[in-house]
Amino acid sequence: MTFLQSSLLFALPLILLPILIHLINQNRYRTVPWAATMFLLQARRMAKGMARLKYLLILLARMLAIAGLIFAVSRPMAGGWLGIAGGGAPELSIIVLDRSASMELQNPVTGTSRRETAIQKVAGMFRDLGRNTRTVLFDSVSGKKFELNSGQSLQELPETSATATATDFPSLMQSVSEYISANEAGRTDIWICSDLQQTSWQPGSGRWNSVRDQLAQREGVRLYLLLYRDQSPDNMAVSVSDVHRRETAQGAELVMDIRVNRNTPTDQPIRVPLTMVINGARSTVDVELRGQAIQLTGYSIPIDRESLQGWGRVELPSDSNPADNSWQFVYAESPVYRTVIVSDDEETSRLLRLAAGTPSDKTLKYESELVSSSQAESIEWNRVALLLWQAPLPDGNLAKQLESFTARGGSVVFFPPESPDEKQLFGIRWGQWKEPEGKDQFPIAGWRTDSGLLANTQNGTPLPIGQLAVFRSCEISGTGTDLAQLTDGPALLKKADTDRGSAWFCSTLPRTTHSNLVSNGVPFYVMIQRALARGAASLGNARQWTAADAALPENDGFSALDEKSEQLLPSTRSLNGGLWKSGDTLLALNRPLEEDSVDVVSEENLNQVLTGLNFTVIDDQAGNVGALTSEVWRMFLIVMIAALMAEAVLCVPQ
Repeated sequence: MTFLQSSLLFALPLILLPILIHLINQNRYRTVPWAATMFLLQARRMAKGMARLKYLLILLARMLAIAGLIFAVSRPMAGGWLGIAGGGAPELSIIVLDRSASMELQNPVTGTSRRETAIQKVAGMFRDLGRNTRTVLFDSVSGKKFELNSGQSLQELPETSATATATDFPSLMQSVSEYISANEAGRTDIWICSDLQQTSWQPGSGRWNSVRDQLAQREGVRLYLLLYRDQSPDNMAVSVSDVHRRETAQGAELVMDIRVNRNTPTDQPIRVPLTMVINGARSTVDVELRGQAIQLTGYSIPIDRESLQGWGRVELPSDSNPADNSWQFVYAESPVYRTVIVSDDEETSRLLRLAAGTPSDKTLKYESELVSSSQAESIEWNRVALLLWQAPLPDGNLAKQLESFTARGGSVVFFPPESPDEKQLFGIRWGQWKEPEGKDQFPIAGWRTDSGLLANTQNGTPLPIGQLAVFRSCEISGTGTDLAQLTDGPALLKKADTDRGSAWFCSTLPRTTHSNLVSNGVPFYVMIQRALARGAASLGNARQWTAADAALPENDGFSALDEKSEQLLPSTRSLNGGLWKSGDTLLALNRPLEEDSVDVVSEENLNQVLTGLNFTVIDDQAGNVGALTSEVWRMFLIVMIAALMAEAVLCVPQ
């Protein structure tokens, strides 16, 4: 409990006034013995015990009445975050608001989302506590910080609106900890509003070590976690992949893979109406969902032969999360799936070319090219979908070209050179080669199945990663996300932190002396093909991007292809799903697929992530109207009135 007018508590000694008055009254009269009344003393002694108890109760009632009045005018606060304002206002308050697509899960009665509920709670907290403290909002999308006039302005900022993005909490909290250290802030409160989604928090990320170390060094840092872990078992999400146009004997058709996920499996088949919107024309098809997901592989939709490019959308009926009920796509003549392999090793180059050049879809055109490391600067970057780099990391102008390549949306997979050096790229460098101690191979410790190059297949079947054998592995030093980990060894596959595009580091080679990536070729082939497909999505006239990975819609040259996209504000276009056009280039933006995951960080993992830090967990639910804190002065007024009534009753002569 805390008090908004805590200075009035200095008046608490006034509760001693009844005792003081009692003592003064005792000394007002001098006792004179009088024989005529001495016979009454004996009778009075018989009732003295009850009279003294009655008088003490009267004193207690008067003291309670004064205390109740003082506490009431001091405006006491109580609620879910007891003690949040204890010790006075902090020097700095930081608000970290998760704006990922999963935070748009709504209360089915009120229609209020998790994000909106969190904003209302935090804004109400500032209003109720009446704090005049420096307040900073960290945007979960860009990581930028915004100074707030008050916590109440949260509800007015565009930086707190809904998005179709994901949140990288390790990176976001690293920015927060660096900001606190750079500003030499004293007592600091960090308020984190999130659904604790595992793909966003990444509890296994090594960047949490740096966050903990920096925050632990600062005295007076407190974390308050306002968490929304409630799930809607009936919520469904739709996604579309591998969209391409192909000619048929009757004309042309769009071919795509459609997937529908349900938060919880169902034993009984469910009829799900899917609405297809192709260039504005709508049609509906019913599919049957049994279990947790349904996969429509190679689903085809007839189109006019003259329709060489266009746009479309697949929609689900409205449910508890509107952010995952639709998926936008564009189509045009398919680009060439072109891979460039940079390596000076003939055997490694051949194996990489085999994995990249074997088509996974025979209707698409694949090309691959071998380039030595000395000729890498001559690469035609604007025609490349995937770069496989097995050579020392580049520096200087070539490194800048690679960074521009990924920023454009290209994919690159790095494999270790035989002689690693100290160069680094994307914040990562190669360490030393390692071999297992006392074993024939490095066993696989685990891998990410929810997203990334090693995720489960579209029908939910996991890749046989556990069957991989690694005989030699090169250390990967730097920040990033581990997608697969070796037991007693370095990461097998790490995704670098890039603003756009994708860069991965694989710690072994496909050669038989290093691993069985080729003999157990399914994971290796799938990994390369997924990286190739992601890079190809940025080529040609039809491009598929995830929200926040492209700033293109903010340019004046892009116009909306449909009414929904046209309604978006220019500043939020790249953060939400939409369909755009610039010249002959069509662009579709969608949420990251990892936002469809319902896995949350366990209590054990959360305690490990924040071990050594002063944090408080508050569980809330979307649409909950209860305030985090509320004034309870009425209770003390009732105590005062009850005390005065008791005093009046006790004073009535018997």
